[in-house]
Amino acid sequence: MTELILDHISYKYRKAEKDVLKDVNCRFSGGEMAAVTGPSGSGKTTLLSILAGLDEPSGGTVQKDGQDVLVMDRDLWRRKEVSVIFQSFQLFPLLTVLENVMFPLELNGVSGKEAAGHAKENLKLVGIAPEKFRRFPANLSGGEQQRVAIARSLSGGAKILLAILLADEPTGNLDEENTENIISVFRRLAHEMGYCVVVVTHDPEIAAVSDKVWQMKDGKLMCQK
Repeated sequence: MTELILDHISYKYRKAEKDVLKDVNCRFSGGEMAAVTGPSGSGKTTLLSILAGLDEPSGGTVQKDGQDVLVMDRDLWRRKEVSVIFQSFQLFPLLTVLENVMFPLELNGVSGKEAAGHAKENLKLVGIAPEKFRRFPANLSGGEQQRVAIARSLSGGAKILLAILLADEPTGNLDEENTENIISVFRRLAHEMGYCVVVVTHDPEIAAVSDKVWQMKDGKLMCQK
């Protein structure tokens, strides 16, 4: 199972006196859905940016299965090892549902026919019916767009899924029923397929159904569950 370990991570913006992250130590494991909670401005998004390879910490190390992530090729890390699922979906509006999910596969050199096959499997896995494969994102509901975004993240082959689901209302753009469906997908990916799922949120309902809960406050991270 994949393990992602943060060891004494700190982060400070340039010319800033205050640390955004202060000596953060935690472990995220495959087979678990973990929630990182905390108020706006507490450092959650900065932490996720470091995990995703979008930013470098001021100090400390990030390790994946014993390998130092910070010395890896960051483009390769983002393309093959980790995938970020945004609350705003970030789907390509002029590509169909199927083409959106095929995109990471083709980016990694998979042929069109093979990419289509894998993409269809991933779409079915998250509950998107075949008759919707040829639709454009604008013709889907918010919940369906979110599931397509998850399917696309699976197409990159990453076993670490980082989800940004920030908002006072569950998952922001989704109603309660769709929220439950999305969280159910995340839990299944973790429990049945061994994915390491990290959800950054300040929704207590999402935290309540997570296997592990970490709370970020003033740049420090504490395990709550």
